[in-house]
Amino acid sequence: MASTTQPPAMPSTMRAWVRPRRGPARGTLELATLPTPAVPTGLSPDVMIRVSHVSLQFSTEMTMKMLPNLPFTGPWIPEIELSGEVVAAGEGAPAEVRDPGTYVVAFQSIPGAVLMGHGVMAEYVRLSGSQVARIDPAVDLASASGINGAGSTALKMIRTAGVREGHTVLVNGASGSVGSVLVQLCRIRGAKVVGVASGGNEAMVRGLGVDEFIDYHKHDPLPAYLAQQYGDNPFDFVLDCVGTQALFVNSPAYLKAEGAVVNIGMLEGIGVTTRNVLFNSWLPTWLGGVPRRYIIFSTPPARDDAVYVARLIEEGRMRIPVDSVFDMEDAVSAYERIASKRARGKVVVKVRSD
Repeated sequence: MASTTQPPAMPSTMRAWVRPRRGPARGTLELATLPTPAVPTGLSPDVMIRVSHVSLQFSTEMTMKMLPNLPFTGPWIPEIELSGEVVAAGEGAPAEVRDPGTYVVAFQSIPGAVLMGHGVMAEYVRLSGSQVARIDPAVDLASASGINGAGSTALKMIRTAGVREGHTVLVNGASGSVGSVLVQLCRIRGAKVVGVASGGNEAMVRGLGVDEFIDYHKHDPLPAYLAQQYGDNPFDFVLDCVGTQALFVNSPAYLKAEGAVVNIGMLEGIGVTTRNVLFNSWLPTWLGGVPRRYIIFSTPPARDDAVYVARLIEEGRMRIPVDSVFDMEDAVSAYERIASKRARGKVVVKVRSD
């Protein structure tokens, strides 16, 4: 029998950041008033969420500069991951995220957010229950907003590499949003971790559990230092969250022959990175290719990963570091902070005003 529960009263409009044209955040983003999404009813698998915090992605500004608005998509709203509170849900949604008041983390699919512009930088979002995971109310919502992006990416990196107890890994960009999670997950798996970051972030990175710390400013060029220090005891894996091409090119000097460089970064821009990926992946050694494996992949969020990372956080075994939290009205400044490349952990926008 269909439910007779009446949908909750909702405001007819909401605030959301939109991009009406292509360009950088400072020149294009506008805080607009939009219609609130319809409340899911009946057998719908969807969940309506009142957004608490949105975690920014480093790639968003690059996307805003490159991709034009498509004429049939409506207002282009940025971002893919959030924390918040369930307002209502259809009967087809997972049971654990149906009850109003349930604290959750959620994500929009990358095609939905990037191509269609159906992002989550808004006061209310409606998403499929397959993209929503319950979290304990005790978990800080600002930190939790980074579970899907940073958590899923770091988890996929160590699973792809096969990091396990007894391995020694280098994490480049250990103070960043993904690198800071990656350090903790590697330690949970029993690996020895050498973290690379700016010297100003040493205390933060050591607090995450690295066994050794390298200040890339002090030891420049970094590959030469790694060859000198680790040539006799090479790494099992190099996990690069920055996208430093020289780390791969010179890796035979400090990476085991059966090891691999796993890269998710685009430090040198999308064009140069694309060229590097092609050469790194396909150029044979007899033509000058590097005799080490190079792995790069897309990292769409996954609900199962979010559930796993949330459990680790609830158990006190790891945390999602937060660099800074900006008010909804000041979201453009948040984008400028993440673009500075000096953020230590996640840059977050607080959407909820109370």
